[in-house]
Amino acid sequence: MLYRIKFEKTGLAKYISHLDLNRLFIRAINRAGIKIAYSEGFNPHPKITFASTLSLGISSCCEFADIKCEAGETTAENIFESLSRAMPDNINIKEVYIPESAFKNISSTQYYIFINLKGADIDTLRTMFEENISIEKKSKTKTEQVIINKYITNINFSDNCDGYIKIDAILKTSSELYLNPEYIVKAIDEKFKIDDYFIVKINMFDNTGENFR
Repeated sequence: MLYRIKFEKTGLAKYISHLDLNRLFIRAINRAGIKIAYSEGFNPHPKITFASTLSLGISSCCEFADIKCEAGETTAENIFESLSRAMPDNINIKEVYIPESAFKNISSTQYYIFINLKGADIDTLRTMFEENISIEKKSKTKTEQVIINKYITNINFSDNCDGYIKIDAILKTSSELYLNPEYIVKAIDEKFKIDDYFIVKINMFDNTGENFR
């Protein structure tokens, strides 16, 4: 039986790497007594898959992990209750349910990016993003100069957020088109020096534009 876990990763937990997060979940699942299924072969692994890899230092309100459990061993309600008790601080289980869509159907992600900078206001930033913005984008296999505007589905700016400018950005995050929110920060920093910033992942959307489930 496949179950989807929706969870938050906030506070000091935003500094937990993806590999350590995977280990943390496996330990918590074992402590909770959840009968997770294992792969076959000489080196079996717990059947757990995460929707995406969150960059170190970014908080999130909407992380997803799928676990496959042995048939008839548990329910979504039992997983929610037992796993919530087994998780450390700043990893908060929000929901456990039967998946409605595959991870491959995630098309975009909403982020709040808070920046503190001098020499620019929200009108200046709005004008900046009305123009094509070229930046060096790195992947595992290559580095290339790209226009990042094609990766931005929507972007809005507001101020008076405890001295920060708030950027509400929906970025394409499919397997074909993917933009890390750090590139938004990089583009602004190259033009206007950023003193400080932090990023919060807010929501994920499927390829129909609906909230990912």
